[in-house]
Amino acid sequence: MPTSVLGVCKPQRAGFTLLELLVVVVVLSIAAGLIVVRGTPGDANYLQADAKKVAQLLRIAQQESVLKSKDIRFVAGPDGFQFEEFMGSRWVPVQTEPMLRPRQWDHGPLEVQLLREGRINAFLALESTVGLTQKTIVLRKNNTQVVMESRNGGNFIAGKPSVVMGQGGRS
Repeated sequence: MPTSVLGVCKPQRAGFTLLELLVVVVVLSIAAGLIVVRGTPGDANYLQADAKKVAQLLRIAQQESVLKSKDIRFVAGPDGFQFEEFMGSRWVPVQTEPMLRPRQWDHGPLEVQLLREGRINAFLALESTVGLTQKTIVLRKNNTQVVMESRNGGNFIAGKPSVVMGQGGRS
């Protein structure tokens, strides 16, 4: 059985070398850089979030229109949007469905274009019957935009954010 005399054995290495510490620092720096770049909110992320929210609310409004056989329209501006229903002889904000209350853009103000068959409209009607109308909503902030489309009276689908130059975007 080997034995050692106190003070005769080799000292044990404690701690890390400078090279090991530098490698760890470099790896952590690269990881932190990737997190900051991917996780930083920007216009594209903001627009995508607003588009998804509006698409869900439009789906609810379309269902409300079909189930209750009433005409509902979507009206949007730079500060927010609302759903209106035709009551008597005028359009009023939807009162029967709390989800369709007037709202502000979460990341506004935004430039909004409402298009029906490619023509700019002040509103988009969500008919109680399925139509063959192409409807488009364009949300724009600075030089980034998201296009939402509904074909043949179906659900609105938001596309990926894209960069637009020279079309009202600010550089």
